[in-house]
Amino acid sequence: MGEYMRIRNTTRVMAAVLASGLFVGACGSDDDNSLSVELTEFSVTVSGSASSGEITVNASNVGGEDHELVVVKGISVEDLAQYQDETGFVVEDDLPEGAFIDEISEFEAGSDASGVFNLEPGEYVFFCNITEEQDDGTWESHYTEGMHAAVTIGS
Repeated sequence: MGEYMRIRNTTRVMAAVLASGLFVGACGSDDDNSLSVELTEFSVTVSGSASSGEITVNASNVGGEDHELVVVKGISVEDLAQYQDETGFVVEDDLPEGAFIDEISEFEAGSDASGVFNLEPGEYVFFCNITEEQDDGTWESHYTEGMHAAVTIGS
């Protein structure tokens, strides 16, 4: 019985290793369709260029606070303000249908996160939608403080 368990476990490990190797191989490509995004207090800086389709967004939080990255389409930075609540939070559920694309959830200062987004050609806004209540009871909105960037995706 012990020999059977050892062979069975070895087979599972080998299958997992092979699957991982195939996955890594499938992800590695000469077609690097990606953008780099740097988040800090209080700015969003996007580098690189990407064409429509599946785009990998690699985000680095180089600031001292947690941040997130929300992606919306067809709304300007200025127009997003009309969807803010009293705290400065952009109410994503109130955006026009199809405007909210997706997000990279909140991640810690000093760390990196990434996401893959299927983006059509057009104008997008990448922004941090975190709001924080301050000690004096006021609200700090990362979006209002300037954490947004207009991004154009080509065909």
